Amino acid sequence: MKTIPIPAINPSNDASQVLDSRYLHNLERYIADDKKADILYEHQKAIINDTVKFLRSGNRRGYIEAPTGTGKTVLFVTLAEAFTYHAEELSKILVVTPTKDLVRQTLGGSRGDKGFAGFAPQMSVGTFYSDTPAGMRGLEAQVTITTYASLVKLASTPIVTIDEQGTHHTKSVNLVDQHFDIIFLDEGHKALGASSQRIINDISSDTLIIGFTATPDYHASRSLESLLPALIHRLDLKEAIELNMLSSVIPMAIPAPTAIAQEFSISAFGEYENKSLKQLIHNTDRNRMIVSIAAKLIQAGNTPIIACIPGDTMAHPHLLADMLSEQFVDDEHGIPRAIRVSAITSSISAAARQKIYAELEKGAIDALTYIDVLTEGWDSQRANVIINARPTRSLVSARQRTGRILRNKHDNRPALAIDIVDVIASNTAPQVSMADIFTLESIKNGTAIGKIEPMHAAVKQLVDTIFKEYGAVETIINNYTLYAELLETLPHLTRGQASIKQDGKVRTFASAGRLFTRLNIDSFALSHLKQYKDIDIRMVRRYQEAIEAYDEDQIQSCLADLPNAVHTGLGLRVGTTSYISLNELVNIIHRKYPYVDANYRNIESLAHEIVKSDDDLYFTKKFRARTHRGIILYTAQTMVSIAVGQAIVAASRDV
Repeated sequence: MKTIPIPAINPSNDASQVLDSRYLHNLERYIADDKKADILYEHQKAIINDTVKFLRSGNRRGYIEAPTGTGKTVLFVTLAEAFTYHAEELSKILVVTPTKDLVRQTLGGSRGDKGFAGFAPQMSVGTFYSDTPAGMRGLEAQVTITTYASLVKLASTPIVTIDEQGTHHTKSVNLVDQHFDIIFLDEGHKALGASSQRIINDISSDTLIIGFTATPDYHASRSLESLLPALIHRLDLKEAIELNMLSSVIPMAIPAPTAIAQEFSISAFGEYENKSLKQLIHNTDRNRMIVSIAAKLIQAGNTPIIACIPGDTMAHPHLLADMLSEQFVDDEHGIPRAIRVSAITSSISAAARQKIYAELEKGAIDALTYIDVLTEGWDSQRANVIINARPTRSLVSARQRTGRILRNKHDNRPALAIDIVDVIASNTAPQVSMADIFTLESIKNGTAIGKIEPMHAAVKQLVDTIFKEYGAVETIINNYTLYAELLETLPHLTRGQASIKQDGKVRTFASAGRLFTRLNIDSFALSHLKQYKDIDIRMVRRYQEAIEAYDEDQIQSCLADLPNAVHTGLGLRVGTTSYISLNELVNIIHRKYPYVDANYRNIESLAHEIVKSDDDLYFTKKFRARTHRGIILYTAQTMVSIAVGQAIVAASRDV
């Protein structure tokens, strides 16, 4: 037997260093005894060896980055076993997962084909989460599996004690810190949520914490490295495919049938907000194209999953499932049958979802439509196509959902990753593409990543057929990555302003939102000023998007040049045309239709639908204030013709 030298422990070291040396000692003995050598792949053995280096360096906080489908579950089960190998006193281990489905997967099935039941059946394992019966929530087992949601409960567990007088006392105890010696964070980027991050940061530095993730960046402004500083090992998605650890994949980008540019609002985390994506849910042409593509793929023997748009009470997956179930394919005997499809959402219990997944694996279901629940911890030996019907700006989500189809299939069939590419308005941040996911500058649409065996040449023919019928984006560009790089170069907005030094002078630029709030410059007025006045515009960064900002001094000068807002009656007469302000229209609507919740932005939106030409608009200024230096400040006032105003008032009843 090969002997691995164990470094001597300095007697002056503190208890935490002794603990680290104990874990290192156990791990090195485990390696020397060739445990699991016949189960682990070479890359997993490399990760185990890098964990040795991690411990030798005195680290206690680190993470392992590896794509979905490369065996992270067997890896942390192996490490759990190795850290306590031949130990006189067994350490208490906590495994934290994002979902109930992953708790079950980590625990392992009755057949012992996964998780601790399959890879370390000798270890005692319990669970602590909402579906665990109250009487079974004890923490006596060596390993406890929980969710990030239940981690909060473990960190504040009520403990009842009885004093000598028989009085009951209840106090809150942080069992995460007090009870566990080793913590594994599955899908570790989930620990970057506010509650989980606080709990992890409060854990004693003596506790060994290792995260496992395919996507260490929670979103554009948070990285797992901020919580677990040491990178133990990294394996990227393209490398995993080239090593035949994952299936080859053909990225496909198909343009949405609607040519109208979509404007999506961006959250502070950089993702498209659900409310702005809602417009796509009932886009009939887009949905029909998605269903038609899915039906062709099923007829050709593929198993697609369709990532759907959230919101509207989770209507999209059910809508697509209903539409797809009305399509027919020929069975093995050439007899037409209806497509069998299930919609998967978080409203379905974890147990019910498991039954549906089992039906998919048996071939009793042809396709799944879903929102979010398949993004982590779900793996299939049949699903080999992802249709991304939901645009996303989350690199984490995009990689997770692509990873769902990349497990090697028994016949080595390649995977298809299909993006439905909407036309994005120039003022909207771009969605993540397959080039971003694979960290490439560009991909020729339909070009495989990895090798495709000759026996699957028909898959390439199918791809060409789909492109011919529905169209194709010629080259997939990493626009998300380029945009992220642009953001890093831009000045940040603070309270709607950015100070930019130019030619030795500091100039203040304001966002459109600030101009509206302080100067009542709405979209009509701003467009007018940009078109007819010489205003300097700079791109600035607001959270995770680039927006235009305008020189505030120049804006004030431009307002001063506008005519005064002198009213006669309800409006202002210019030549032969009478105009009325949008502000006055809001007041009229409140008086005429008290039940209508009318506000300026709603009326402005209605005006955009009704105004047909610049002749319908007129712009004036109103006195606002005089500065201590005697400079007069103004606000803008947008006015519309009386005829347009009447149309807006009539249409406001439906606001």
